[in-house]
Amino acid sequence: MFRAAVCFMCMLLSVSAFAQEPQLSLLTDPFLQLPAEDSVHVVWFTEFEGDQHEVVIGEQVFTAQTTKLSRMFEDAKSRVGDQIEDAQVYQTVTERLIYRHEAQVTGLSAGERQSYFVRSSNNGEVVESDTFTLAPLPASGQPLKILLTSDHQLKPMTSANLQKVAENIGVLDAVFLSGDLVNVPDRASEWFDDNRGLGFFPALQGRTSYALTRTMESEGRSVSSTVTYQGGEIIQHAPLFPVIGNHEVMGRYNPATTTSEQFNDPQPRAVAEARYEALADIINPEGDDAIKAQWIQDNSFNTITYEELFTLPDNGPAGEQYYAVQFGDVYMIGLYATRIWRTPSMNDDARGKYREPQTALNTPDNWGYGDFIFEDLAMGSEQYNWLQEQLNSDAFKQSPYKVVLMHQGPHGLGENYNPVFAHPEQIIDYDANGRIEAVRYEYPLASDILVRDIEPLFNDAGVQLVHMGHSHLWFHIKNPAGVHYLETSNVGNSYGCYVAGYKERSNIPNDPRFNSSDYVTTGDPHGLPAVMPSEGALLQDAAGNDVPCLDSNEMTAFSILDTASASVKSYVFDARNPDSDLLLFDEFSLVND
Repeated sequence: MFRAAVCFMCMLLSVSAFAQEPQLSLLTDPFLQLPAEDSVHVVWFTEFEGDQHEVVIGEQVFTAQTTKLSRMFEDAKSRVGDQIEDAQVYQTVTERLIYRHEAQVTGLSAGERQSYFVRSSNNGEVVESDTFTLAPLPASGQPLKILLTSDHQLKPMTSANLQKVAENIGVLDAVFLSGDLVNVPDRASEWFDDNRGLGFFPALQGRTSYALTRTMESEGRSVSSTVTYQGGEIIQHAPLFPVIGNHEVMGRYNPATTTSEQFNDPQPRAVAEARYEALADIINPEGDDAIKAQWIQDNSFNTITYEELFTLPDNGPAGEQYYAVQFGDVYMIGLYATRIWRTPSMNDDARGKYREPQTALNTPDNWGYGDFIFEDLAMGSEQYNWLQEQLNSDAFKQSPYKVVLMHQGPHGLGENYNPVFAHPEQIIDYDANGRIEAVRYEYPLASDILVRDIEPLFNDAGVQLVHMGHSHLWFHIKNPAGVHYLETSNVGNSYGCYVAGYKERSNIPNDPRFNSSDYVTTGDPHGLPAVMPSEGALLQDAAGNDVPCLDSNEMTAFSILDTASASVKSYVFDARNPDSDLLLFDEFSLVND
């Protein structure tokens, strides 16, 4: 629990007067960011601005800088405080004051952990965290254990998943998280204090409480069990390196609508830029560049909250949106590889992957533009050129372990690998009178940017591991060049594993005008087979054949990159049997295979 120290003068207050004032508290434990050769950043959050915030290591005190998060809200869909149903407290979008404190701790030595705690003060009242450990960047040759995870998204088994990590693996060296940290990034409680026990930071800090009920069959009868999980004390000790998934991106900014509606309402930058040019004389008559940039961002999409929450390497041309880091013997490249997710429905009212709603055909301002890509990775794009530079760098080439993080990857068995990662090709159908009859979107298989443009870079550079998310699934695919593609996004809920004889995708366009060969119902769209788990399959199809994935709402998985053994190990916990042991179900080597 947080420790609170109260000044002597405050102790003179009467008991009744003191009880009327809320006790000072931290909104989160501290967590680690941006380690360097002899330093690391410590970050924590409060709901008060305060007047002094510090990190304490022995006799050393490091002062933190404080900033206010600019887009933190609660609304009718929040589950926070006394609001356990829609709109009990918040009927409209309401700003929530949250302050971020960050201090750089210096004078550290690689391989040596030091104890620390943080302290925040406000008008003479002081609150302190528990004591944790920190370290700078690991040295070359230092054995590392790195958690590979993604898609926490307030899912019911995330706290159990992370608790099992902490209980069985111990103190980690880092967390690599391939996107989709929450559901709606501008809804504050999803990060900090969702009252169902599902918040992002509490789960990764072992400070949540979620009662998970699961049922299993035993001796011909159903047996239910309820266990409360607290998550794992992880990021207080291990630096967190996330990348952007589609759930880190907010759509068009409009506080008059709910945060969920804003999240689901992005439009491409090019569309916002064209609209700006048409309105520039009205909205920005002085031609101010800052006003122009803000208007275009507010009328397309943004990652403002994500970037305000985290301190990441900013060695890419887009700042922290994609980056690279040398972490001991691991060179990790984090890409911005994601797009908006829209419904596959072909109904007339659908603003979806494949079509615009019939009622909006003549109002492009209401179009969704399909599953458009937020940050281009195609050959010649800024991100592509930067990636190429990283892969050609001496640091990358000389690193023993070459790892890429991306939310959506080139190959996979999940629902979200269809349609492929291509820029939507807009097709407008007209009737005999020249009126718009339909607006639809195609995604040609041959135009998959990740396979056509990005995978050849991985192959040529000797990338060993690409860690992915997005489909809420575990699978492992190895391409002919030896690149391992691993998705470990099933923290306890799955969107399906689509292999022949087991399941077929239903998110394909059921319209004869579409090229059916571009939409694959089973398997990897580009035909790569999956690798069966090394310790034996966890699932079978109806015919009793082994299935090479973890597709389950009862079992939860995570993976560990272990440089001491030069391997990636995947573990599963069956929540239906809470007394069961964590099971190693897959292991593969990153060298000599």
